Amino acid sequence: MSDQTSRSNWILYGAYGTTGRLILEEALRRGHRPLLAGRDPARLRALGDATGLTAVPLPLEDGRALRTALSGVRCVLLAAGPYQLTGPLMRAACVDTGCSYLDINAELEDFSEALASDTAARTAGIAVIPGAGYGVVFAECVAAQVARRVPGATWLRLSLAVETEERSRGATLSTAAAMTGGGRDVFNGALRRRAIASPTWRGPRANGHATHFAAAPRGELVAVQRSTGVPNIVVGIAMSRAAAAFVRLAGPWLGKVLERQGTRQPPKVETAPSEAAIAARRSRVWAEAGNATGTTAAAVLESGEGYRAAASAAVRALELQLRDPRVGALTPVQAFGADFALLVPGTRIQEL
Repeated sequence: MSDQTSRSNWILYGAYGTTGRLILEEALRRGHRPLLAGRDPARLRALGDATGLTAVPLPLEDGRALRTALSGVRCVLLAAGPYQLTGPLMRAACVDTGCSYLDINAELEDFSEALASDTAARTAGIAVIPGAGYGVVFAECVAAQVARRVPGATWLRLSLAVETEERSRGATLSTAAAMTGGGRDVFNGALRRRAIASPTWRGPRANGHATHFAAAPRGELVAVQRSTGVPNIVVGIAMSRAAAAFVRLAGPWLGKVLERQGTRQPPKVETAPSEAAIAARRSRVWAEAGNATGTTAAAVLESGEGYRAAASAAVRALELQLRDPRVGALTPVQAFGADFALLVPGTRIQEL
């Protein structure tokens, strides 16, 4: 198959969303010509006219139309959340049509469901690779690097400080679902429920300031446990102690408020931030691990602005899948290796 054919043979679903547009920009820069799809005919038409690409309105509930579209391509990249609603419908259609599936999801529940589809994916001869965006790709890669420096690691902690220029509607709805669903960690090899935003900890200093983190129920928990085998894992996001205390007290109520805000959030008017503003955004993920003998290791991964780093990672994951197809339900590290994040320009890992 020619390179040009492989570069045309995929669907970007949710192409007009915040991250979807950035994925499309990155894909076009790298010579791709994807089919554009999503729910909103008007926004798709405008995007198709602007890029010269074929755009197809495609509600996920229209199973017949969805399967017809997927049957003509090798891969779909899903960039439309909330993934607990969009992911199951798209994956079912992919299994039925033999089309590989990638997404940029970090929602814990749907991420777990995606990885549970391994038997169905292998039977269909396709890959199901959730989390090919910022949080999972970068956190899982630095976690794998640290875990291999600690023989028999028994615990691992990840601290995410992601800087973005904007916030998508899908991200708002995903956060709402996490708030209402409660907290999680991995304890003795299994997901465990616990209070959301608990525990809290003080992270390493960055830019001269110490950052506080609070545990969050994110897909990185499942990804890192599966790829490293470490039995006790906690993942946290940047949050002050006062904010964490408020979230523990009012999490379900906050989730409902965010859900209403996300549902009513109108489409964004796209205004490109300045290159200087984008360059000033530096996202970081710290990983710390230890074992029963007291051996510890730590590292920090640094990359650029969160949404743009996610878009770059997603396009490179898609390219690797098209070039050398994987089969089965896989995390990004399982699919592409522990150094995958370093393919994203401006990304580096420093041992601490």
